[in-house]
Amino acid sequence: MINKDYMKRTLIFGLMLCLSASLSWAQTGASKKKINAAGVIASLTASESGQGTVKIMQDERMVNLLTKSMQKNEEKQNISYSGYRVQVYMGNNQKKSKAETYKREEKLKEKFPDLSYYVTFTSPFWKLKVGDFRNYTDALALGYKLKEEYPEYAGDMIIVRDDEVRDLEMEKSEGNNADK
Repeated sequence: MINKDYMKRTLIFGLMLCLSASLSWAQTGASKKKINAAGVIASLTASESGQGTVKIMQDERMVNLLTKSMQKNEEKQNISYSGYRVQVYMGNNQKKSKAETYKREEKLKEKFPDLSYYVTFTSPFWKLKVGDFRNYTDALALGYKLKEEYPEYAGDMIIVRDDEVRDLEMEKSEGNNADK
């Protein structure tokens, strides 16, 4: 014979499980609309049944700024992938590293103006990375060229993996296709 308390507990547990599953499904069932630049504020202030209301009190210039910013982001459609770059400099001296990073960037641009340069600050490090390469050997080839031209920087240069390397050739071809 099955214990009645055991059956009650099992039934209550099953009902609670079903209830929590249905509540979580209801919360994730919210509509996923693509919001364009002009409709961000309108979508925030729109009233829907069962939802709260939002009232935004701000200067009209903020809406214009938001619209311009979102339009710029929509125009920037960089094609990126995981790849490699040559890290030319990394320093953490608060007083000198920023200036050294920009100095090296300018010096490299004199002889290699076609390369992509990336100056980043991730506390406490200033970094200068150069190039966008799909594979390690292409980045290594540039590293050797840079070491030949700038032997004083050779000790700081290393090849690093980067998650967002731009595919400049693909972007150019996409740009040409958009013009047609």
